[in-house]
Amino acid sequence: MRRGKLLSAATGLAAASLALAVLAPVVMSDVDWPTAARDTIAADGYAATGATNLVSAIYLGYRAFDTLGETIVLLVALAGSVALVASTPGRPDLDRDGGPADSRGPGHTDIINVIAGKLAPIVLLFGTYVMLYGHTSPGGGFQGGVVLASGVIFIAIGRRAGGIGRISPSITAFGPRTLSVIEAIAFATVLALSFPGSGAALAGLIEATGASAGVAAKGVAAVGPIIALNIGIGLKVGSGVALLCVMMLGGDQE
Repeated sequence: MRRGKLLSAATGLAAASLALAVLAPVVMSDVDWPTAARDTIAADGYAATGATNLVSAIYLGYRAFDTLGETIVLLVALAGSVALVASTPGRPDLDRDGGPADSRGPGHTDIINVIAGKLAPIVLLFGTYVMLYGHTSPGGGFQGGVVLASGVIFIAIGRRAGGIGRISPSITAFGPRTLSVIEAIAFATVLALSFPGSGAALAGLIEATGASAGVAAKGVAAVGPIIALNIGIGLKVGSGVALLCVMMLGGDQE
């Protein structure tokens, strides 16, 4: 016991020393903080990206590669978590439709089924709004994706007609296979839109399409890449988190 405490104390001391070594030059330096990039973004961010939410303008208009890295980190974390859940013995039994079995304990009642079923479309609608309007208000792909995942989880808890989101014996909404496909397509979209020049190409396409239809689409074209990235990130985050939670509920089959 004493040896364990000494080891923990030594580990904590080492971590604190490393943190101090990293932060000390930053805190004690007399060099002023660089302000050129900050001032440039503050002055030109709105006009350059078309977004009225400067946070979205920065992390999707100026830091798309960094956002792509965050998406990849989430993808790796979810892949590892899904693999662990899939290999864990003793998960809840499945019914013949691939959804969690009805016998999930006395706490799961018809009241929960009904409330979850009623809340699901409302949560999905709100998540869609947060995802689509992240360029004008607080929100965006990451936040909207988590809300969308919550809506899918409500569907999974409610079970509707038997399976996870099962509409009929032949149609299943938000099953594991469907969520995996959505996640793959969304990640490919984010990957494509994160490369230099892709945003300008999309903006040009939107503007040309609007011109051919006789509509002035310059404002929409400017913010179009940010909206597209928010949609891709939202669907990627939502489907990935929902897939993990659905599997934890026991629905690892379609």
